[in-house]
Amino acid sequence: MSSLMLRLFPTEVFHVLGYHDEVALAAPERGRLLDLGCGDNGALASFRTPDREVWGTDFQAHSALQHPEWFRTLPSDGTLPFPDGHFDAVAARMVLEHVAHPRTFLREVARVLKPGGHFVGHTVSGTHYVSGHFVGHTVSGTHYVTWLRRVFGLLPHAVNQLVVRGLYGRACEDTFVAHYRLNGERQIARACRGTGLVPVRLRRYADPGYFQFWPWLRDLAIRIDHALEKVAPGWGRLYLTTVLKKQ
Repeated sequence: MSSLMLRLFPTEVFHVLGYHDEVALAAPERGRLLDLGCGDNGALASFRTPDREVWGTDFQAHSALQHPEWFRTLPSDGTLPFPDGHFDAVAARMVLEHVAHPRTFLREVARVLKPGGHFVGHTVSGTHYVSGHFVGHTVSGTHYVTWLRRVFGLLPHAVNQLVVRGLYGRACEDTFVAHYRLNGERQIARACRGTGLVPVRLRRYADPGYFQFWPWLRDLAIRIDHALEKVAPGWGRLYLTTVLKKQ
């Protein structure tokens, strides 16, 4: 973390660590955890113990797939390849912004969760409301990086993949089309209706990671985020973690 970030956001938790904290709270000591959209299937491997199974699923096996014995391919229709009530917790990092049909997605998550189980989703921030988590009115806004990503997404997907690989070194197989239909507080709350899932809490994080390729641009982003936080809390925080519970 840069010295400027430490000075302007001294208590900020790195967003991935915040997500892992929520996964740790959701995952039982004995039971099953699913990493939905797992990529190379390594991100949550540390949660696996003799008493806790950790499975991964994605639309295709990653070229650098880890722990293949704990991986199942996700069918093209998005139906999770597991029986009803199979998991105590489901987690998904940087998946929600790619969901085209939010309610269908959440119904499927609820299907594989046990009653009382939790879903933990981590994504870039969409529309948010400063009056409180999942109780939205008064002042709303979307982080400017999300708008930049929306505009950039108008380009052919192959162009997006090449640019992302050039700026961040991310392989083309790890860059996907985004829809931004399930990455805001009101969107999440609305999509939960009729799925058996209810919102529990939501955390936001400031992070200039999208601009790490140019230090001067990263520092400018930090200053802009700090100024936005002065205008309305939440506006300067790019990432969010949402926790939903199956009734």
